[in-house]
Amino acid sequence: MTDTAAPAAATGGCRGVGPGEARALLAVLESDPLVSCPAAEKFATSGAVPGPEGRFLTLGGPERSLVFVGSSVLPLRGDAHDHRALGVAVAGLGVGPMSVHGRREQVSALWDALGVCWGPHRDYRDAQHLMSLRRPVDRALVLGGVRAATLVEFEPVLAAAAAMYREELGSDPFAVGSGIPFRRRVARSLARGRTWIGVDRGEVFFKADVAAVSSWSAQIQGVWVRPERRGAGLGTGGIAAVCSALQARRLTPSLVVNGSNTAARATYRRVGMTDAVDYATVLL
Repeated sequence: MTDTAAPAAATGGCRGVGPGEARALLAVLESDPLVSCPAAEKFATSGAVPGPEGRFLTLGGPERSLVFVGSSVLPLRGDAHDHRALGVAVAGLGVGPMSVHGRREQVSALWDALGVCWGPHRDYRDAQHLMSLRRPVDRALVLGGVRAATLVEFEPVLAAAAAMYREELGSDPFAVGSGIPFRRRVARSLARGRTWIGVDRGEVFFKADVAAVSSWSAQIQGVWVRPERRGAGLGTGGIAAVCSALQARRLTPSLVVNGSNTAARATYRRVGMTDAVDYATVLL
C-alpha cells in the first residue's frame, strides 16, 4: 500500500517514486539491506523525491519494481520484464552512461535494455560476490594505526587511489576532464571521513573507502595495498580495522569482490566475511 496517490506514469509506464510512497520504498530497502545500502543512504538524506544524491524509478510501484539512479544504476526489485522497461526509462533520463551494479540476475535484465541505449560496455563483471561480516571482528587481526584520513593528506591519498584505479580498471583516472572529477571524488571521500589509510614514513601502504552508509550497513570499496607490501597481512589487518570501526557504529560491513580474485577473497574470509549475494557490475 502507498501513502497517497502515485505520480503519473511516463516512459513505458515507468515513473519516479513519489513522496507518498516513502513507506513502501523504505520497506523494499529494508528487505535487501546489503544490496540497497547506497539507495538507503540517499533515502535517509532526502527521502523518496529526486535530489542531488539520485532518484528512484518504478514500474507499478516500489512493491513491484524499483531502480535507484545515483552516481551509478542499482536495480533493487522487479522481474526481467520490469527491468527491461526500467532500463529504457533510465536511459531516457539523459544522465548516463554510467555503471550498473546489483544482484546478478537483475543487472542482466536491466542491461538488456540499457546496452541497446548506451552502447557497448567496457567490462561486464558477472561473477562477483557481495561479501559481508556478520560476526565481531577478531581484535587480534586489527592492524594498529589504520585510521580515517584527512584532507591534509589529499596528495598521498590521491596517489594511492590513482594506483588502485589503474590496477583495477586498467585506465588512467586523470584522462577524463584533466582528472578533475577523480580529484573531486577523492576529496569528497576525505571530507566525509570515508577514506581509511595505513601510513608508514609518510607513504600510504593501505587504503579503503567506505562508499555508502545506511542505518544498518556500510559498503567498503577501493581496497588497495601497495604492491611491494603485499603478502604480509596488511590487507587483512587493514580491512579488520575498518570493519571493527563500522561494527562499533552497529553497521554490518560489506564489499563486492570479483570471483576470480582468489587472493582478495581469501583476505576477506580471514577477517570473517562470507559470500552473501551473487553480484554483477557493468563498467562503462
